[in-house]
Amino acid sequence: MHEDIVRTQYVIMNILRSNKATNYMKSMTLEEIQEVEGRNKPNTLYKHIRILQEKKLVEIGAKCERANGYYLSEAGLKLLSQYDDMEEN
Repeated sequence: MHEDIVRTQYVIMNILRSNKATNYMKSMTLEEIQEVEGRNKPNTLYKHIRILQEKKLVEIGAKCERANGYYLSEAGLKLLSQYDDMEEN
């Protein structure tokens, strides 16, 4: 398990999942993620998205105008379901 993800990364992953950003065409831009998250600056969120990409938990999706979209990978969905199971126990 990726125990080294931090809360902001967990929140980003949950936003992607709750908005059904789970494939290339249903991806969300950084601006859309920030609107939902509402706390961190775009640069901070981008830094965490890059870390999630390196860990293969988030992938680059379709572009929206000039902005990249991001979506939750299969590995990311699996990790979130493991965290969901931990909350239930």
